[in-house]
Amino acid sequence: MKKVIKQLLLVVLAISVLVGCRAAPTPTPVPPTPRPPTAVPPTAVAPTAVPPTVAPTAAPTAVPVAPAPTAIPMATGRLLLATTTSTRDSGLLTFILPDFEAQYRVKVDVVAVGSGQAMKIGQDGNAEVLLVHSPAAELQFMADGHGVRREGVMYNDFVIVGPAADPAGIRGLKNASKVFSTIAQKQAKFVSRGDDSGTHVKEKDVWKAAGLEPMGGWYISAGQGMGAVLTMANEQLAYTLSDRATYLAQKAAGLELEILSEGDQVLFNPYGVIQVDPKKNAQIKGDLAASFVDWIISLPLQEKIATFGVAEWGAPLFFADSAPYRAAHAQAPADVALKIMGMVDKELAWSEAEVRAMPTMEAQRANKSGVMEAYTGVSLAALMQKAGPKVGAATLVFVASDGSKAEVPLADILTCAQCIASFRTQGGFSIVAPGFADQVQVKGVVEIQVK
Repeated sequence: MKKVIKQLLLVVLAISVLVGCRAAPTPTPVPPTPRPPTAVPPTAVAPTAVPPTVAPTAAPTAVPVAPAPTAIPMATGRLLLATTTSTRDSGLLTFILPDFEAQYRVKVDVVAVGSGQAMKIGQDGNAEVLLVHSPAAELQFMADGHGVRREGVMYNDFVIVGPAADPAGIRGLKNASKVFSTIAQKQAKFVSRGDDSGTHVKEKDVWKAAGLEPMGGWYISAGQGMGAVLTMANEQLAYTLSDRATYLAQKAAGLELEILSEGDQVLFNPYGVIQVDPKKNAQIKGDLAASFVDWIISLPLQEKIATFGVAEWGAPLFFADSAPYRAAHAQAPADVALKIMGMVDKELAWSEAEVRAMPTMEAQRANKSGVMEAYTGVSLAALMQKAGPKVGAATLVFVASDGSKAEVPLADILTCAQCIASFRTQGGFSIVAPGFADQVQVKGVVEIQVK
């Protein structure tokens, strides 16, 4: 019996030794819980390098930037149109595109975004034709070789809308810069498109003319199309800048915002059509895109555009303005007082009465004594947009009645919110261009040459 007990003790001892000698288990590394990448807005800096806790052999995952809308593949029998949201939200495309589709037996696929995004889609070769409203950017698009043809199509205007209570007290003010300054001073809510659209570019021009850079809790950058921004402003009892056509279409659907300021010449809103360079993408159907441009500027289609909205509002939501339409409706002024000549789609001439009947604006400039003086006249940028500078146009020459001349870059005038042809007390016009050299301030200007 003692022998058996002794043997059992030896077995237990042996097992204890074996257990004690086993190596401690190596802990299994727990991989970090993956987190979805945070989208960085287009203006954000590059993502910070991946921290060293990640295995060195694993390549860091790029943090995606919020992409522009992807264009629809360009299939046979279809045309891809990239356009601004206002042409869609106003109902214009629904009104006119069936005519093109029936005439050419194709389907038009529409990508409706801001004008800036539409031009980026075209630049990347992902659209065949563009319908946008950002004149300076359109000219740059053509100068950079992304398009092969650009034509004026139509125009309307921008309006400043807000709640009926009008907490900032802007109702009836005509000067857009003054309106924006008042809204900023009162820190009344303002919803911006914030999407590099033609409307957003115009809004930024007005803030710049007012000498302000809006910021703070009262200023809301939505990054949305016009219809969505109007809805947001309506819900938040805020102000916003809108093209008139989209505003009226939304108003008919129950929008409560009211037009509180309108009529400033700087709020002129022209639309252009661009044929994208077919070399950008083998799928681009150049002949069909060229046919679309011919169709949208043709007299029959322009006459149809001129009727859009008349039944509901008593006036068109867009005013036809192609070269064929202007030629068909041109009337020579009795006494020419100012004309635009040279590299333009349409050479124009006006009597003094006709120029004075146009929407006016004010500009301020220091006189020879350094005292600020106010001038009234018509926007030079708006006059140039009416004429439509051709691709390659780079310089304006102001010619006075005495033969004196002054040159200035075309791009500088197109982006100058306060450059005007001012009305002279003795009759005629003078160039008032705040911030430009004295020799640009031509008195008695009678002709503007585009070169």
